Amino acid sequence: MSNELVSSVAFSRENLTCFFCYDDCTIYAASNHRFLVAVFSSTLGSKRDGRHLANFRTSFTGRQSEDYHFCKVEDTVGACMRNTECHEQQGLFAGHCGKSKEVCCVVLKTCGEQTDSHHSYFRNPSFPKNDTEARVCSLTVDVGKGICGVRLTLEKFELARFYGGTCLHDGLTVLGVKGPPVSAFCGNMTNWRTTFEVEEKSQLVLAALVQGDPAYTFNIRVTQLPCVDIQTFQSPTYAGVWNPSAPKYVRPTTEPDAETTTFPTTDETPVLEESDEERSSEDADGETQLEEAVAEGGEGGGEDGERGDTGGDEDAEDGPTTLRRGLIPTPSRAEVSIKSQVDEDEGIYLEVANPIPLVSAVREEFDTIDPNYCQRGSFRIIGGDMTKLNEYPWQVAIINGKIFTCGGSLISDRHILTAAHCVFGGYNKGFENLTISLGDHDLTTKNDTESIALKVKYIDWNLHYNAHKIYNDIAILELEEPVTFRDGISAIKLPTDLDDQFEGQNATLTGWGRHKLKSYQTSPVLKEYMAPLVDIDKCIEAWEAHPSLTPRLSNVCLNVTWGAPCHGDSGSPLVTCSGLQCTQIGVMSFGSPLCEDEGLPEVFSRVTSFKSWIDMVLTPLHYV
Repeated sequence: MSNELVSSVAFSRENLTCFFCYDDCTIYAASNHRFLVAVFSSTLGSKRDGRHLANFRTSFTGRQSEDYHFCKVEDTVGACMRNTECHEQQGLFAGHCGKSKEVCCVVLKTCGEQTDSHHSYFRNPSFPKNDTEARVCSLTVDVGKGICGVRLTLEKFELARFYGGTCLHDGLTVLGVKGPPVSAFCGNMTNWRTTFEVEEKSQLVLAALVQGDPAYTFNIRVTQLPCVDIQTFQSPTYAGVWNPSAPKYVRPTTEPDAETTTFPTTDETPVLEESDEERSSEDADGETQLEEAVAEGGEGGGEDGERGDTGGDEDAEDGPTTLRRGLIPTPSRAEVSIKSQVDEDEGIYLEVANPIPLVSAVREEFDTIDPNYCQRGSFRIIGGDMTKLNEYPWQVAIINGKIFTCGGSLISDRHILTAAHCVFGGYNKGFENLTISLGDHDLTTKNDTESIALKVKYIDWNLHYNAHKIYNDIAILELEEPVTFRDGISAIKLPTDLDDQFEGQNATLTGWGRHKLKSYQTSPVLKEYMAPLVDIDKCIEAWEAHPSLTPRLSNVCLNVTWGAPCHGDSGSPLVTCSGLQCTQIGVMSFGSPLCEDEGLPEVFSRVTSFKSWIDMVLTPLHYV
């Protein structure tokens, strides 16, 4: 037993009672013959022996809203309300909210209870211990007047794991949410958050169906967001500045005498390593089809557009990487040295995870048509070109351990925009090993750029994300510490005109997507693919043969006649540029798993459709 003294209080009907105990202590506050249990960790009183919680100075921020204020004691968040209201909520007194007459009230709720507090905790009955009893555990939340959103912060959340897009055993569902029904979530989702729109003066139900095997535990902060407090997110100053004058990249070799193979790369030629010299006839057929497609593509065709042609305009590679409106892609040429063998000691991210199992709809849809569909043809980024070093400084790589999983974009000094399917259901053991690499170019080389790697503090996913239909495929990752913008690392600009559909424009996708035949290895270096956008109605029509994957008006689509993104490009940004100013209009979501032109445009989550959601997610709560 530690000698460190911890203090706490409980508010009861008669008086304010102070308790002292050593180590973790459980405090019972009696009210109306019911008991509330609050567990205060020994860290609450670390280095401050003998103090009373009643004397704590809470951090308090006055809100624009007159009725909804928040307070904080150490790591515990409370709601500011009158003493009588705290008593009605059966809450715990935790000090005063500044010089106001309101008290900081910590409202703790468990199965079968109800609250109208604008901030509360929903816990399993034995929290912080696990429970093994099978039950339906629900909390009813009365949404207040002037409330537009609710944020759920899963401070602790461990239910039975997520399998193939479904919560088979345990699951928590939010009922009464504005918009379409939502799917249950489960697994280890500690430090995940979701923010969603609600109707004022409505009612939400957080319903957890748990089997008890394995044991479960959860502690969820439920925060109501007043409409007047939700801020419109503004992109940082100088966001989205494209760097066309960036230097070209020549991949280094381990030793000066090491063998290298130089390939001229064009929009229709993928970057290959020496291990691909002996390609199958199946791959050769794919190349022939690609050459024929390019030959029919206007400016990209003809003798100047054929693969292997070393002639042409030498300045083409120095031109804009995003096309002017109304033009189709023209192959550009650049020589790049590819190391014949990767040195594992030198490499940083040597493998790629297959994101397709997280998108069950893609696998199920195309496996039903042809079980070998995903094994035919070429599994690489077809088309595209090598980018220059830090040409697109907002591009980030999402790394799990030493495995590259998805792309993303830096939208502020601490937030990454990516696809929900890149993270949802993929971290059943927690995301402690999740790392964001910023400013990188060659994922297998340490010193190609001055890149940095940061850990993730929270994952914000869209509650309306549907893993079976791939709807609302968008998520935001909050970094543990902010980034200092510099050459090679800066944010992308988000659209300000929410009515702009960007139809008829050309767009650029960047990423490290998969590029080798029958292999999960991605392109070691960052590539870009340029193409015109497809009218959304035509995109929906093109996907009619695959009803499980029907695009919606909340999507934007990209032409794949001259090339296609592939596995590993998920979550990466789709941008349009005017001069040196680029704006992100899409987040890579899904496409044909063949990664070729099958008449199916690539589908992205349309950023303008989710701008209000982004605003709510990025609205700070001023708890610190």
